[in-house]
Amino acid sequence: MAMEQPKKVGRDRSKRPRAMKWETELLEIIEESPDVKTFRFEKPEDWTFIPGQFVMVFFPEIFGKKNRAYSISSSPNSPYLDLTIKLYGVFTHYMWTLKEGSSWTLRGPYGHFIMDMDRNNDIILVGAGVGITPLMSMLRWSTEEKIDRRFLLLYSNKTPKDIVFNEEIQVIQSMNPNVKVVHTLTRLQDKLKSNWPGLTGRISADMIRDQVKHWQEPGAEIATVFGCGPAAMLTTMEEVMISLGWPKEEIHYEKFW
Repeated sequence: MAMEQPKKVGRDRSKRPRAMKWETELLEIIEESPDVKTFRFEKPEDWTFIPGQFVMVFFPEIFGKKNRAYSISSSPNSPYLDLTIKLYGVFTHYMWTLKEGSSWTLRGPYGHFIMDMDRNNDIILVGAGVGITPLMSMLRWSTEEKIDRRFLLLYSNKTPKDIVFNEEIQVIQSMNPNVKVVHTLTRLQDKLKSNWPGLTGRISADMIRDQVKHWQEPGAEIATVFGCGPAAMLTTMEEVMISLGWPKEEIHYEKFW
């Protein structure tokens, strides 16, 4: 699924890795959910990125100069570059025809939607569907590095089978005591509701407000908020956080469609 350019957050450009363009081989295709796949590539030597950034994808022989931006889901520590993408539109339908061993053209990294690695304040993550992609990069890296920052992840999907990275998110939560995960489902069948441990319904103002109030620690430095998903959810998120006293400079978002 493609994405809009993120809201600028005023990060220092000098601290962001320099972008480059390269051709690479698709090493592996991982089925994540009925309509989401992870496409795995080897990273160029000495190339890195900051959790939350994205790369541009090109297929010049098919689409000419047209390209699409896709968030990176892997950790900078991984030897691989993972792009986790939802089937949507002509561009991704072409991707779905490609096999392991095919050639891709990538350029990046780009993006202001990034963790400030020099801080140690808490982090709130709000995502829906494949909007988990850049948030997952943040969670993976922070868990691997044993970063002493608390994370609250509020994650919305249609049904249990649509939860991207479901098993790994459970593992991260069990391994990392600083991570709290709250799932909500929007199309859970009535017969399954009695066994569902999470919430139901779209991410709403009341849901965000309740989860943040129960999670935040009195007197702690204000948490940085990252939201990724549909525009309506992100608008709600921003309005709620401002109503709770959050300054706009601590609220960052990236819109997917």
